[in-house]
Amino acid sequence: MAASFDIANAEEFLKARGLGCGPYQVKKLAGGYWNDVLKVSNPSGTYVVKCYRAVLKDSLFPNLPEAEAAALQRLSGLGVAPEPFAFWPDDGILVYSYVEGDVWRDDLVGMANLLRRKEAADAHGFRVVPFTAEDILAEGDALFARCTTDRLVTAFQNGRPTAFSTPIPERLSLIHTDIGATNLIGHGDGLRLVDWQCPAMGDLAEDIYSFLSPAFQILNLCQPLSEVDRAHFFDALDMPSVNQRYRALEKAFAYRMAGYCCLRYQTVGESDIAVRDRYIRAAEAELERIHA
Repeated sequence: MAASFDIANAEEFLKARGLGCGPYQVKKLAGGYWNDVLKVSNPSGTYVVKCYRAVLKDSLFPNLPEAEAAALQRLSGLGVAPEPFAFWPDDGILVYSYVEGDVWRDDLVGMANLLRRKEAADAHGFRVVPFTAEDILAEGDALFARCTTDRLVTAFQNGRPTAFSTPIPERLSLIHTDIGATNLIGHGDGLRLVDWQCPAMGDLAEDIYSFLSPAFQILNLCQPLSEVDRAHFFDALDMPSVNQRYRALEKAFAYRMAGYCCLRYQTVGESDIAVRDRYIRAAEAELERIHA
């Protein structure tokens, strides 16, 4: 991970590594919970420069610079993610094309089509994440075990979904694992999925869960999707077997995500009350999905 990289030294760093001549325009981008992200423009183009930081130990969402660089290479040309430009692993710096457009709001068809395009990518070589209800719930148990017992933690432990046998997916996909609205930029065929720092080989149902999850929507400062929105999305996706797996696994995914949210609101620190409250609301929303 990079020790120091900010607007003040970005131009010097990028010039030294051949990212074109100046003048440079550098702007800090908002939205991420962990990494520092800059928008850099010069006569040769406009780029995103990502500086990786350490994340919560044993996080559900690890920060994997090499894996993100590999994922962007694997997805290049598919109309799914930004195009990669440069990666300096020793510095913890990744550069990729800047995606013009607004943060995702309500383009359910565009999102369904993006996921279908993503299925063309080869997932081999990435970390493999759990895709059975039993293993997903076990990850949730491990997260709750790290939490201090309180009202919400007790409610989840008392209402833990029951594990059941889950068939292996028809295929394992290259999945993003963290599809919040702020990681989706653009509209229609131009919609792109950014921030691939925790990619994996896993079940497409997991990516669908992260997109539809009320917790992910709340953490990205959006309103949870309605049942009508969900139905519209699955109609556009038109993948019945994946829809079936999602519905079978949703409560297990919700339990695991709730464990992450509970651990985060207990460890985020009293200095950031707004973020702490957001994680509490996200956990409460997942509790409602489990009991629905």
